[in-house]
Amino acid sequence: MHIDTFAGDIVDAPAEALCTSTNPRLSLMMGTGGSVRDRGGFEVLRECETILAGKTLPPGSVVKTSAGRLPHQAIFHCVASDAHHHSSSAIIRTCVVNALAAADAAGCKTLAMPVFATGHAHFRFRDALSVMRDALREAKTAVERVVVVVRDDDWKEDAEQILASTS
Repeated sequence: MHIDTFAGDIVDAPAEALCTSTNPRLSLMMGTGGSVRDRGGFEVLRECETILAGKTLPPGSVVKTSAGRLPHQAIFHCVASDAHHHSSSAIIRTCVVNALAAADAAGCKTLAMPVFATGHAHFRFRDALSVMRDALREAKTAVERVVVVVRDDDWKEDAEQILASTS
């Protein structure tokens, strides 16, 4: 698998499918979820509400919705924190593994991922990215390319260094 980086909005990332980093209520209010809702439309939010049906999802779980008005095949909503907005290396690793499995099931060869849990869950960027790097390197998947999406060019430079490192 090839790992690239992209600086900018997740919805502009060059991939067949996108991941959001969300909470157990699939809130699409800010961050990657807010961007998907704003540009993909409320159809995506309504699909999330239907999936939940009044319950919450466990950390590390991944659910698929359409991309609404976006040109992507699917959105994979990755629950990167618990109900108290706490995350861990284990949750982040599980999000990566489950997102790749969901992309495999959907037949997607390219997948864009944010750096999980670094927004609402306040997980340290470098630590989260290191966990993601290791999980991606160990993955058994048909996904050929993962695009790790960061905010801007400064973060992109850091991300490229971390993703290229061996530890």
